[in-house]
Amino acid sequence: MKRSPFLCGRTLVGLLCLCAAAFADDAPKIPVCMVVDDPAPFINMRSLKDTNVCREIPTAFYVEVGQWARQNGVKGKFSVVPCIGGIKPIDGSLGEYPGHTREERLAWIAMVKELYAPRFTITPEVITHWYVWDIAAKRLATGPPTENDWLHTQPLAAQTHYIAEAMRMLKNAGIEVGGLTMCWSYPKEKNATLGEAAVRAAEKVFGLKYVMLFNDTGDQPGVIYRGDDGAMAVSLRPNVTDVYDHTFGKKTKQDVLGDADRYITANGQRGLFVEQIKKGKCLVFYTHAQTLYGNGTKSGFRVFQLAVERLHQHYGSRIKWMTGLEICRKFCPPR
Repeated sequence: MKRSPFLCGRTLVGLLCLCAAAFADDAPKIPVCMVVDDPAPFINMRSLKDTNVCREIPTAFYVEVGQWARQNGVKGKFSVVPCIGGIKPIDGSLGEYPGHTREERLAWIAMVKELYAPRFTITPEVITHWYVWDIAAKRLATGPPTENDWLHTQPLAAQTHYIAEAMRMLKNAGIEVGGLTMCWSYPKEKNATLGEAAVRAAEKVFGLKYVMLFNDTGDQPGVIYRGDDGAMAVSLRPNVTDVYDHTFGKKTKQDVLGDADRYITANGQRGLFVEQIKKGKCLVFYTHAQTLYGNGTKSGFRVFQLAVERLHQHYGSRIKWMTGLEICRKFCPPR
């Protein structure tokens, strides 16, 4: 029996489609990482310098975000400010946060360990994310400079000591870390010193010889310090920025849709996420706890929920969610 040329052609097209799909499944996945900066028990970081925002971000909101991340396979990097604003250390060593009990503080820590630590690399964001913490006196300095502006002016030993104290506060609270987050004020040309200080601090407190740093931007992670003993500090380098104005609330539904489009349009054809995926390296985007909370409206959270939903819809087979440390190790393997 003679086969129809049409059927043969259709069969060939089908086989080609199957081969293309198989090839797509086998192709290297593009690493994706979500960075969340400024979390701390109860206190909204922005409220330290701005009375127009709410003073606190409820633990329940962090639970909501963490559950969403777990349900949607989202991974990344999550900061914890050990002694936000110099108000109280997270380990309870100087008492409890004003208006909160020991049980509430411990519940916040347990939430981080249960929902975030399995999916996000945890880092201290220095100690106070504000003015300098006097380690010996156990109190906040009375004014400027901020710890970020101050830290880079100190010798390596002092920087190491300061970062180690940040890590020690989290360790005392039962939180394991994978590196350090700075707040953009530390000069990039001094990153090698910051990297050495961070890895030596982590080695002293946690026995680590490989850490990730979050301090500057770039297309992909890169080594900023490599010691003769094999110690390494790698900069994560986000390539997509935040929609920080959600911090102040007052956003409409149209604002949310427009900001989601900024990351990825509904048809998946345009946006900052799409641009990074087309580069074929990695997608590392950052936001802040106060952005997500949206001054109580959760508008920033809705932006990223929608953007991630679209990312999965259009590029789910081409991406792989990874923690900050996992991406660093992929691009800059430990020696």
